[in-house]
Amino acid sequence: MKTISERIADFTLNLTIEQIPVNVIGYGKLLLMDTFGVAMANLEAEHAQAIRRVVTENGSRPVCTLWGSADQVQVAEAVLYNAGLIHGSDYDDTHVGGIVHPSAAVVSTAICVGEAVGATGQEIYEAIIVGWEVIVRLALSAKGRFHDVGYHGTGIVSSFAAACVAGKLYKVSRDILVNALGICGSQAAGLQEFLRDGSWVKKLHPGWAAHSAVYALQLAMAGFTGAKEVFEGEFGLFKTHCGFVCGTEEFENLGTVWHTPEITFKMYPVCHMTHSFIDCVLEAREKYEVEPEEVEEIECRIEERCYHIVCEPEAAKKNPQTDYMMRFSLPYVVSVALAKGKVSPWEISMCLARDSRIGGLMNRVRCVADDGKRNPGYFPGWLKIRLRDGREFVFDQRWEKGTPQNPVDLDAVMEKFSNNLEHFYTESQMKQLAELLQSFEKMDGAQPLLKALEIEKAGI
Repeated sequence: MKTISERIADFTLNLTIEQIPVNVIGYGKLLLMDTFGVAMANLEAEHAQAIRRVVTENGSRPVCTLWGSADQVQVAEAVLYNAGLIHGSDYDDTHVGGIVHPSAAVVSTAICVGEAVGATGQEIYEAIIVGWEVIVRLALSAKGRFHDVGYHGTGIVSSFAAACVAGKLYKVSRDILVNALGICGSQAAGLQEFLRDGSWVKKLHPGWAAHSAVYALQLAMAGFTGAKEVFEGEFGLFKTHCGFVCGTEEFENLGTVWHTPEITFKMYPVCHMTHSFIDCVLEAREKYEVEPEEVEEIECRIEERCYHIVCEPEAAKKNPQTDYMMRFSLPYVVSVALAKGKVSPWEISMCLARDSRIGGLMNRVRCVADDGKRNPGYFPGWLKIRLRDGREFVFDQRWEKGTPQNPVDLDAVMEKFSNNLEHFYTESQMKQLAELLQSFEKMDGAQPLLKALEIEKAGI
């Protein structure tokens, strides 16, 4: 009987674009466009500049481009930086059922390794689809337990998916890829302690996982061995991190059932667990013209798993001191949505967090842990607004905007893409980028895209 690693390796190394359904190919290109829009918006972000300083100071043969510039570093450093661009503002896509951000490690690894080996656009895109399918299945297999015990699931599973992406592009053997996955198991990491103080470390998780994956594959190519039952073994990933031995069922239909179209676009640059509540507040503003000064109380009922992430510790969530604490504070995002009528990257601001109007509203937000499991696998939002005049409005958002059950259209994805890029690119440049991403698999390689991403400001 095949191990999970062997099943994943066979799928990874044998998949061709002809086997991928047309809807998966099309949806994936929307995800690519969204991913690059989010990434480029972070070029001047403090966290991105910190990573850039480190990777450019590490001397080695430069072969991979730091997005937005012509500067090059080695593969492992490039994936670290480029994935940091994608994930740093928490605006990148999510598979909600798996509670994982698929594209940060997957896309950065595919573009970087593809550039290094001279792969075609089709070969790179095949590797991206492989990475999305693998990362989602690994995340689903955890059944939410990574987060329950304090791990960040994206940090844990991204290295395995990135190793598959790199292995496909390097065209390694099955044995080498199985060994690389085994090595990744000893590097899978990512704690959620950042939730307590709003520190930056989560921004690094997908990039560090991709960085580890590149080294794992290079070690395996040099003959280093890794555990063959890294997933289902007695001391494997799932037994040690989740408390149960993983079955093979999530991996038996690789190549016949596709999870890529389930990946959700994030419409707000904050924790996905808060999105349904933002939807509710924006509806209240639009439908009933509710103003912050009228509000006596906002009650938010949220699943217990999510409560611990975006509502605790209460004092810190109602007085956020960093951008990440804002992104993971339900009281903050609900308050800013009602006060400003939107939650865009510009609303993640210490000026707003210190605004007495928003601060006062945060203190009138009451979060309640609800273990009713109203919509398992998603992040529903139940919200009641009680006004000072006694009126009450109740909202129940079962599917957050951007999910397959509450989808956004191409225009919404394009609007987000343009809003993210307009600080750095002209309208014609943005149009060129969108066209390249929408025909990615037809390109000779990554160079046309990388050249189009270059901007004068990138060498900061």
